[in-house]
Amino acid sequence: MNFRQPNEDLFDSSRMSFGEHLEELRKVLLKAIIGVAIACGIGFLFANQVMDILNGPLVDAMGEFNRKRAAKDIVAKEGYVAPELAPWLEEEKFIPRQMRVDPAQLVRALQSVIPDFGSKIELDPYGFKSSHFDESKIPQLCRQLVDPQAGGDAKIAQAKLIWQSLNRAEQNSITQLAQADVGSMESVGTVLTVFNRLSLGDDLSEADEFKELTTEEDGGLLSLFQEQKEKPLAKMKAKLNETSDPNLARRMNRALLTHTFSDFMPPLKMDLVKIEMWESSEFEPQSLGVSEVFFAWMKTGFMTGLVLAGPWIFYCAWTFVATGLYPHEQKYVHVFLPISIALFVSGVLLAFYFVFQPVLGFLFSFNEQLGIAPEVRIKDWLGFVMFLPLGFGTAFQLPLVMLFMNRIGLFQVSDYLNKWRVAVMFIFVLAMVLTPADPISMLLLAFPMTILYFLGIGMCKWMPVNKNPFGDEEGGYETVE
Repeated sequence: MNFRQPNEDLFDSSRMSFGEHLEELRKVLLKAIIGVAIACGIGFLFANQVMDILNGPLVDAMGEFNRKRAAKDIVAKEGYVAPELAPWLEEEKFIPRQMRVDPAQLVRALQSVIPDFGSKIELDPYGFKSSHFDESKIPQLCRQLVDPQAGGDAKIAQAKLIWQSLNRAEQNSITQLAQADVGSMESVGTVLTVFNRLSLGDDLSEADEFKELTTEEDGGLLSLFQEQKEKPLAKMKAKLNETSDPNLARRMNRALLTHTFSDFMPPLKMDLVKIEMWESSEFEPQSLGVSEVFFAWMKTGFMTGLVLAGPWIFYCAWTFVATGLYPHEQKYVHVFLPISIALFVSGVLLAFYFVFQPVLGFLFSFNEQLGIAPEVRIKDWLGFVMFLPLGFGTAFQLPLVMLFMNRIGLFQVSDYLNKWRVAVMFIFVLAMVLTPADPISMLLLAFPMTILYFLGIGMCKWMPVNKNPFGDEEGGYETVE
């Protein structure tokens, strides 16, 4: 009988030289690159559809954020969300928006569609209204009009012109109001009637007293070195000379009257009606650059190709590992390869279906607390959403790597059990590196990886072990007495 000597290596013929390993590595890399190129081609072909799918979690999260904020605003305003409004928020996914409209323009727009609409409504959008006067300051305004010396030097001539434009009855009424101690709504009505009558004429806008306000200044050479002060009334006067629009003339006269008595009148402001309109809460990702969408599309196609090529890359990696193993160890590769692919796909699906929404909800909660509306760029979102699946898919290879290292004798089950605290700390550090800078995504990766670590220990302990090719349990040599 032939006896095997202790220094004899039965697997010497199965070993590869360093040059052969390099040649095998070159072949494997070439196959992997070809596979990635084909997968990227497929990824670019379906990049549009993939972008729509990837934008889904963001659109849902932004819509939920907008609806929560709208409900919060309604509660702050009304104290509750009315039952008839709740379906619009929750089911129809609409949110209210506060807007202000010019009632005159609204009526004219409706009349263009329904000619008889508002036929009995009298609108005066270019005249004075009671809201344009301060009731408590009506006596002071009338005193400045009766005695222009009471006003500022620049406005004396303007007030004199306005006083001379009044008829005898109007002057008597203004004089009586000037002698009063306090104003009243009746005094507001009197001044309102007088000012509206003055705004209908052409005297004010054509008068020399207002020429400083209605004429552009020629700064000469100084205009080249210093910015000229904007004069809106001068531009309005130039437009009026071109069009002779009576409405524009009235608006200009109203502005001139308000300027003259600005010490006793609030700033001129158009009366806009508050209206609540409901609109869809659906969000559309934004781009700020011309080429941003193109590069986002390129990134989507490339990253989709990497995800599709993930199983092929793992196959190439495992086949390269198998070439450096003994024949009895190569059996593990055929077992580990399908498990490796299944773990990668599981990590990708976990990231997409169970991680994105909690992470977005956590990040948007800070926007909600601070009252800052998020404006998400497509570039930033795709960089975030496409990195997580690859990180999760790669990290989920942990139990398989543990089992493989155990089977080839690098680590024993006792090593994994004794060093589990260090392993968990390393898992959390790795999760921090493989995820964006937020704690939720890190924890959602670290916790599954911790479970997978102990699953790997169980696989090492309970999965069947192939018999040693030498026939002895410890991997030693046969002995003959």
